[in-house]
Amino acid sequence: MFSDPHDGTRVRVGLQRSTPPFSYAPTAEFRPVGYSVDLARLVLGRVFSGGRGVLPLDAVEVTSSTRQRLLAERRIDIECGSTTITRERSRRCAFSRPVFRTAHRIAVKPGADLTADRPRVVGIQGSTSQAALESHADLGFDHAFVGVRSIGEARDAFLADRQIDAMVADEVILRALLRGSGAPAGTELLDVRLGGENYGFMMRHEDAAFVRAVDDALADVFASEEYTRLVERWFVDELPGLGFGLGMDPADEAFVPRTRKTGKHPAETGETLAMGTGGFDEHH
Repeated sequence: MFSDPHDGTRVRVGLQRSTPPFSYAPTAEFRPVGYSVDLARLVLGRVFSGGRGVLPLDAVEVTSSTRQRLLAERRIDIECGSTTITRERSRRCAFSRPVFRTAHRIAVKPGADLTADRPRVVGIQGSTSQAALESHADLGFDHAFVGVRSIGEARDAFLADRQIDAMVADEVILRALLRGSGAPAGTELLDVRLGGENYGFMMRHEDAAFVRAVDDALADVFASEEYTRLVERWFVDELPGLGFGLGMDPADEAFVPRTRKTGKHPAETGETLAMGTGGFDEHH
C-alpha cells in the first residue's frame, strides 16, 4: 500500500472508540479524535505528501481483540491507537518506534475489600494489563481475573456489575475513563504500578518501506513544535467532548523526548525500539 502520494491514496487506519485520550469517539457516530489520531495525521501527511497537505484517512473501528486480525486481512493498513509493543506481537506485526510510554494500574471500587476471598478484577482478556497483573508478585492480595473483549466492556463491567471489585488497564486510559464515565465517588487507584511498556503504531512486516517511512516521519514530528502542541492538547487541556482534562506534566517521561535520533529502523533489524528518558534504546 506504500504508493505514489498523488494517486488518490486513502490510508485505512485502525482506531478505537473508547480509549481516551489516544483514540475515542465523543458521539455515537464513529469519528475518532485523540492523540493517536492527530499523530497519525501528522505522520501520514509527511509520508504521502511531505507534510504539505492533510491526507484523507479512512477510520476503521478496531478493538484490542480485532486489530491484529484486521491488519493481517488487509482491512486496515496501519493501527494507530494504544497498542503495546511486545516481543510476541512483534513476531506477527511490525511496529514503529515508540509513541508513548505507559504503566498499568488497578482501580478499586469504594468499599471493595481486597483482603476478602479473591476479589474479582476485570480487564481485557489476553492483554498486557492482564499479563502485568498476573506476573506481579507483591500485590498483597489474591484475585480472580475476569476477562472481557474490549476496554469499553471492562469499563461497563466495572461500573455496573456488582460482582466486580476492581479494574486493571493502562494508567492514562484508566484515569480518563474513570473521570469521564460516572465512576462512583471514592474510586481509588492503587499505588502500585505494574510494569512499564511502550505504545507503537502497528503495521505489516511485508510493508517494510512503509514502516521505514512512518518511522522517519515520527522522528521528524517528535523533533517539532507540532509535537509539543499535540501533548498539550491531549494530555494537559480539556479533552474535546469529555468536559475534563488530564492535567499531565509535559515533562513526564511518558512522552517522547524532543530529540532526533538516527539509526537502523525496526523494519531493517527485526527489533523493537524502547523509549527511555534520554532517547531510544534498542532492545535485543
